[in-house]
Amino acid sequence: MIPEKKRLTLQAMESQTALELPCRHMLSLVNVTIRNVLNGLHVRVTVTNNNVAVQVCAAVQAINNIIAPTRLNCRIAQT
Repeated sequence: MIPEKKRLTLQAMESQTALELPCRHMLSLVNVTIRNVLNGLHVRVTVTNNNVAVQVCAAVQAINNIIAPTRLNCRIAQT
């Protein structure tokens, strides 16, 4: 048997507090360096979001899996 959840009352909802986060004027920058191991060429991409940096490196890994002779290396560093 599954117990029923109690409904929140208006008073219970109004008693909850929500704090506003301060505005961010400057996001921290993240450098993504993609290097071709075979010939030493590299590209540096600067992004302002860690999630984007992780997605770029995931795309590099996908390229490594699709194109067998290509050996790309991806590194994320905080600036």
